[in-house]
Amino acid sequence: MIILCDFDDTAAVQNVGQMLLERFQPDVSQPGVVHWRDVSKRRADGEISLAEYQEISFRQMTATVEEQRAYVRSNAQLRPGFTELAAYCAANGIRLAVTSHGLDYYVRALLDANGVNVESHAVRTHGPAAKTYEYTFADESCAWWPGNCKCKALESCRSDGEHVVYAGDGVSDACPAARADAVFAREPLAGICRERGIAYRELSDFFPVLEYVQAHMQAVR
Repeated sequence: MIILCDFDDTAAVQNVGQMLLERFQPDVSQPGVVHWRDVSKRRADGEISLAEYQEISFRQMTATVEEQRAYVRSNAQLRPGFTELAAYCAANGIRLAVTSHGLDYYVRALLDANGVNVESHAVRTHGPAAKTYEYTFADESCAWWPGNCKCKALESCRSDGEHVVYAGDGVSDACPAARADAVFAREPLAGICRERGIAYRELSDFFPVLEYVQAHMQAVR
């Protein structure tokens, strides 16, 4: 069994990326600075890609990586049940991974703050200011090109015949949800699942996911 989970608004209660952009938005009166919400609208209107939106918004921030990590540790929370799920997976040899379009340092900051040691398939950042980005799971055939393709992440983890559980909330989670054996969804992913006939369970916290995993493990033993 393998469990893959989106990060912002899923494993994390908040959209941590947007939380950082809101907190550390530079003064728009400065030359070349734009508000991240205006950049987000350009992405929503199809003018730029998800990767471009993220890179433009984060590159103009002057806050250091450590300042951002500290803010995450103090202000963000993991969704109830996620730490318990991670502990059960670690104790039973079950692979649990976070897959995200978000940046690795803020994903890792929240996981580490809660003592959660799981794989993180996020956008890799490089350099002392973390302003160089690497999309490990980029796929030109994916609608999210050049961002991380969550389906590619799923297929890179899955072994033949392996039971896959997927948890997510967004439009970018629809493709991996369609390929998973069990889906736990928040809106708007839940609505997409209903429209496309994808079976899913509501995700308000991770305790039902833990119960599902425990039941599956008992059934296959």
